[in-house]
Parts: sequence; C-alpha cells; structure tokens
Amino acid sequence: MFISTCGFGATGSSAVTDYLRECEGIQVIDKFEFRLPSAVDGLSDLEYHIMLSPARQSSSAYAIQRFEKLIGQYKKKWCASTSITAAEVDRITYEFLDQITQVRYVSFSPRINKRHSEFLQRYVGESLIRRKIMPKLERKGIVKRNVDFYPLDEIRVSVCPPNFYEAAQTFVRDLLTGMGVDMEGNVAMDQAFVGNDPARGFPFFTDPYAVVVDRDPRDLFIFARKKLFSVGRFMPSDTVENFIAYYRILRENQPYSRPNPRVLSIRFEDMIYEYDATTARINEFLGIRNLNPRSVFNPAHSVANTNLVTKFPDLRAETEQIAQALPEYLYPFEKYPDVSNEGKMFFGRALRKR
Repeated sequence: MFISTCGFGATGSSAVTDYLRECEGIQVIDKFEFRLPSAVDGLSDLEYHIMLSPARQSSSAYAIQRFEKLIGQYKKKWCASTSITAAEVDRITYEFLDQITQVRYVSFSPRINKRHSEFLQRYVGESLIRRKIMPKLERKGIVKRNVDFYPLDEIRVSVCPPNFYEAAQTFVRDLLTGMGVDMEGNVAMDQAFVGNDPARGFPFFTDPYAVVVDRDPRDLFIFARKKLFSVGRFMPSDTVENFIAYYRILRENQPYSRPNPRVLSIRFEDMIYEYDATTARINEFLGIRNLNPRSVFNPAHSVANTNLVTKFPDLRAETEQIAQALPEYLYPFEKYPDVSNEGKMFFGRALRKR
C-alpha cells in the first residue's frame, strides 16, 4: 500500500504524516516531498500528452523532453537527501523512457532548456539553414544526404503505448527503491498527490491511497501573514481579496470532494479537536492500528496553530471578511470554548520544534 498525505499548501498534511509514524507496519518517508507524479511536467503531464490527448508526434516529443528536464532538477535533491546516485536516477529514467518510446529519430527539436532556443530554431535553424543554406547545397550536389545541424536533436515519439502504466509503475517503484524505500511494505509519503485531485497520481502506483487535509481559511491567512512570510509566497496573502479568490478556486468543483474509496478528506482542526474520532477514521480507511498514540503527533502541541484570530486581533477585520466570503469552509471553534490554543506556532512537524 502506498499512502500519500496531501493538502493545499500549509494546510496541515504533516499532522497525518506524523500520526502515521506512530502506526504499526508503515514506513514513513518525510526527508523530501515526492512530487514527481503530479508535478507540472511530471508523470501526470506525461500521461496526458502520451495517453489521454496526444497530438501527432509533437505532444510526446515536447512532454518527454520536459520530463527529462524535470528529472534533472529533482535529481539533485534526491541524491542529497537519499542514498541514490545521479547515475542510478539516469539509468532508471531512461529505462522507462526507452520502454514507452515507439519511434526515435533526428528532427527539429522542441527542447526548451537551451538559452535562446526559440530564436535560434526559428531564425537560424528553420529560416536560414533549412530553407536557404541546405537547399542551395543540395541543388549544387554538395550535400547528398541528411545532415544533422542545430537545433536538430533526437526525438522520441510515443502515442498510446500499451505498456505505459506498467512501465510507469515500475519506474516509480525502482526509483523509490533506489532511494532506500521498501516498496514491498506499506509506505507513506507527503505530497505525492495534489490535494484538489489526488486520484490523478493513482495510475503510477499499484495500491494507492490519499489523505487530503484542509484547514480553516482564516487560520491559513493569518499563518501566511504571521508565520510563513516569504516561505508562504506560493499563495497570495498580500490582500484579503486575493486570498479569498485563491482559496475558493482551489476547492470549488474539484475532484477531491467527490466520493472515492481511496481518498479520505479530513480537517486539520479535527486532528486536534476531535482527535479520537478522526484518527479512528484514518485507521479504518487504511486498515491500520496505532500502538503509540500521541508519541509523534501530539494534538496538545498542534492546537497552537489553530483559532489564530484570538492570538492576532490586529487581523480581525480581514478574518471577518474571510468568514463572510467563505462560510462553508470555517471550522466551528465556538463549539470548543474550553480548549486553549496557548503555545507558539510552528511550521512542519511538531517533534522537530520541541
């Protein structure tokens, strides 16, 4: 079983990851976030351009080269935080690409990771070399065969290969195994799937499950303003109007809210205020048991990250505006008047902060 916790950015998915560390028979990998399945230009985008909506040869040619570039970016992080080597990442990656490639040939390259590539391809490669210089040389008999020149490159074409999903699952399994993950047992990672559509990454695993964690928008806004600062620039908190629009569009009419037996949606606050009932839901959903409750995830610590308007009354006007605009996403803190949120806010695992 492969489990991924996921959310919408600072919504508290690490609370569930911490909880899973307490559970029997689960290997939790949290040294890095394995975003490859659902990242832009990752496996899901590769699937779209090769399997779901291929356009002649160009879709796969572009998608494969962008995928190669993404692997190059992730490779440094993987090698720095795990035992895998760059050579091993390359070997596993190109074994996968070789398996799904149906045609390879030299042609004009869509490769986008070369500086000034578009200018050189359009004005030098296409207009000057291919349309002027090469035809003239061919007419004079100087050139009598195909000649490789910039920006010609190797093109890989793949249109609905029947082995795509099998090869992709093998690729992910071999990659994670190379990083020291025991893929024969139960594995939990963070952010392998995206919170608004976790099932998008399911085809790349043999037995996937997702736990989506969301959070009260008032707390998220205050957390970004008072704790995350520049780290939280992935979401807009410059104005409350921008934040409200951002929060809403990520959640309205999204696949995560539709019934799926492999997706469990919970509230971060429920991990604290309704600990017993919420952890029981997680246990039943994943078929697991916790032998060491509160040994890693302690709701008494994490409560400091909730009901933040009581800590920062200077943002009360903004939180009231959020409450009026997003009433369906508010957590009923008023039901728990006796719960104190004293303590210092923290970002990430509570255990690392204490």
